[in-house]
Amino acid sequence: MPDWPEATLFVGSKGMLIADYGHFKLYPEEQYKGVQRPALPRGRTHHENWIAACKTGNPAESGCQFDYSGPLTETVLLGTVAFRTGEKIQWDAENMKVTNCAKANEFTHRESYRKGWEI
Repeated sequence: MPDWPEATLFVGSKGMLIADYGHFKLYPEEQYKGVQRPALPRGRTHHENWIAACKTGNPAESGCQFDYSGPLTETVLLGTVAFRTGEKIQWDAENMKVTNCAKANEFTHRESYRKGWEI
């Protein structure tokens, strides 16, 4: 695997793609030899999007609003909880608790929070 500071690995039925914003590799390499990255227009970076949202006051400028990123993050983190417990979990989003695996709830809440961060 390449020695990049960060990347995303996509695993498919015919191979794997590892990519970041400027690089990519396809595996098995011999099967995808000569494949070129398509020319894509350069958009703003995350940093540039954040600055634009702050300057304009328009959250849509951020490129990733919390109404999208919040539920996405919740889903990913719940996948981690399920993995850690080894169980399929049922999530009650309204009450923020797992309903079918008490052990899973140990990973979703703390016993005590720092002052000012209480629920």
